[in-house]
Amino acid sequence: MSTVMKKSNIFAYIELSKMVEELRQSAASDKLKEKLKAQAAYFNILEPRYFSDSLISEWEGILAITKQKGAKVDDEGKVISNAISNTIESFNQKECQKLADQVFGLFEKLQKEFQ
Repeated sequence: MSTVMKKSNIFAYIELSKMVEELRQSAASDKLKEKLKAQAAYFNILEPRYFSDSLISEWEGILAITKQKGAKVDDEGKVISNAISNTIESFNQKECQKLADQVFGLFEKLQKEFQ
């Protein structure tokens, strides 16, 4: 019996393609940070389980980068910015570009699975 590698879910492909399309519009500009924050929901809705066995760890690595600072809270402990938005806000232009490039690279691999 051969083991079949799990392919990525079409949902991951469709949603990541939307994210990439939006990011590419601002990829080489100073608007990239704002675009990344505007697309932050994709980092939450695209769970690693939607990706193939060969891409899960790459997506998990991207998610870890986007959540490294944790949520921003006020003096009373109320969340005023989620972990992803707070982390991206702390990034400089180079870090934003690196994150976008990682997403673009993952999407290229994902596209190949569906060809």
